[in-house]
Amino acid sequence: MAKPGHAHRPAAVSPAATDVLSEHSLTSAIVETIVEPLLVLDGGLRVVAANPAFYRHFKVEPAETLDHMILSLGDGQWNIASLRRLLGEVLKKDSKVTEFRVEHEFQSIGERVMLLNANRMRREGEEDAILLTINDITERERLRFEVEGERDFAEKLIDSIRESILVLGWDLRVHYANQSFYDHFVVSKKETEGVFVWELGNGQWNIAKLRTLLERILPEQNSFDDYEIEHDFEIIGRRTMLLNARRLDHLNLILLAIRDVTEERHNEVRQKALMGELQHRVKNILGKVRSMARQTRKRHRSLDEFMEAFDGRLDALARTQDLLLTAPSGAVQLREIVVSELEAGGAELGLNCAVDGPAVALSPRDAQAMGMTVHELTTNAAKYGALKAVKGRIDISWRLDRTTVGQHLKFGWREHGVKVDDVAPVRGFGAEVIERSLAYMLGGSARLTFAPDGADYRLEFPLPPANTVKHDG
Repeated sequence: MAKPGHAHRPAAVSPAATDVLSEHSLTSAIVETIVEPLLVLDGGLRVVAANPAFYRHFKVEPAETLDHMILSLGDGQWNIASLRRLLGEVLKKDSKVTEFRVEHEFQSIGERVMLLNANRMRREGEEDAILLTINDITERERLRFEVEGERDFAEKLIDSIRESILVLGWDLRVHYANQSFYDHFVVSKKETEGVFVWELGNGQWNIAKLRTLLERILPEQNSFDDYEIEHDFEIIGRRTMLLNARRLDHLNLILLAIRDVTEERHNEVRQKALMGELQHRVKNILGKVRSMARQTRKRHRSLDEFMEAFDGRLDALARTQDLLLTAPSGAVQLREIVVSELEAGGAELGLNCAVDGPAVALSPRDAQAMGMTVHELTTNAAKYGALKAVKGRIDISWRLDRTTVGQHLKFGWREHGVKVDDVAPVRGFGAEVIERSLAYMLGGSARLTFAPDGADYRLEFPLPPANTVKHDG
């Protein structure tokens, strides 16, 4: 049929066609109505008729087409080897050939991909004829390649995503899954594609909340985001997952993204616990600082004396905190605390002090208390005792004793080479810390005495279960 606004070109028939085609008007009408390009050839492969679609599509005129050999059309552009083979088969056999693929480049219309259908008509008393229809599938092939390319791109894009991805049909069968899904949930492609999502992993994905999301919420809302579900899987155990889905209505598909946030949730719980512990420590530290400030103020008459003593105690507290922050387990070795405070006070291991004892890991509370104790002992030794005397020396040791209720730590500090005055030294805030406050805090006992050649301090307290012996040394 002619398009509105365009002149109608009837099917062209050569004058010689009357011997080939009977009922000319009917044949012309049939040829004219076929939308695909069509040629009618005689037994010698001469064109006796062509429909308007042929002229339009290949941009030729009847004068250069009718009564011409097909292989000579368009200055030989139709002299195509595959076409010659096709027509030879038709002429040799009383049969038809369908969807014979031919690729050829024409001068006027460029590279084309065509499917040829040829049928030989044999009529008694009349010359044979060949009907040749040409289905140009160039655009269809281009679109197919584009679709395949886009599909390949989409699959590779999905495979590159770290989250697990499922592509489902409307019936909730799996069309595609990315590699992250296979790796994370330890399943294979064979047992995944084409399977209902509920049947994956022997029914492990038959999750009530997931069914609600896919069967009720998604059809109504077209998408959902960050729905959190928890589920126990046979192979990978209990997992916490965030689900996101989109309906792809133009493809009749559903895109389901699964993000495993199990470790994130565990980290959040741990972080919350750490924050609680941090708040507790800060509160305790502030309480200790306030107590130190008040006690130090009572024992010193001038601001300079107060600041000197107070700064030293703050530094000791800070050094213990540094050790706690760098300890992976949150516990600090007693030896590290002792050595840190001795070095801060000017003592040198092997020269004027010795440290001996097994490895004991102290909890934050015990570490802070021991840090303050060793600081006070070191400060007193630097001002009045072994670290001030030319031949002074400090021996520090500890041991663990097992009792019926657990382990007790026994700590000793003994100074030598000091001449102690007959009058007992003034017992200031430092003495109160190491004899009273610490013993009360740890639930133990402490005693500070002065031998003729130096101070002697003994401390004993029970270790809670968290304080464990790591190794000897």
